Amino acid sequence: MKARKPRTGAWRLSRAIWQGIFLVCLGALLATGFNAVRTTGLAWRGTWSPASLAASQRQGLEEIPLQEAWVLYEGGKALFVDTRDPVSFYEGHIKGALNCPPGEAERYLEEIRILALSGLVIIAYCDGVDCPLSTELARSLQRAGVAPVWVLVDGWGRWRKAGYPTEKGNR
Repeated sequence: MKARKPRTGAWRLSRAIWQGIFLVCLGALLATGFNAVRTTGLAWRGTWSPASLAASQRQGLEEIPLQEAWVLYEGGKALFVDTRDPVSFYEGHIKGALNCPPGEAERYLEEIRILALSGLVIIAYCDGVDCPLSTELARSLQRAGVAPVWVLVDGWGRWRKAGYPTEKGNR
């Protein structure tokens, strides 16, 4: 019987590197497969900016243009739901808006449902084009049977910039 040569440190390092490359490739392959199968998978657009990811999350939801939201506001036909945290809401929000972060949707669900049934259009908004809170709330409300729920992208920033009515404090 012939004796084996002991393996060197370089050989072990080389083997570890190849195993690492194999695991990374396997992980990428599995991730791509799951993304393709998943209904809310990420869009492969080449841009991975927060704004493009937020846009892909809004897929299937109705976005409302600022001008149309303003017309509904002026006519008293909309309920604006601010999805930001209570401190941000207190510091300023669309006049007459209800503060309802996504985690508190159940707390306000019945009130929002009654207002929607009375004919008000529900418009969820937050601050910034990459803010996912309005999307999360809109999906929660729709799952609970409140429809339609519109999303005003970058609602707070665009509303202020347009000079539309705002207020401070709690509702």
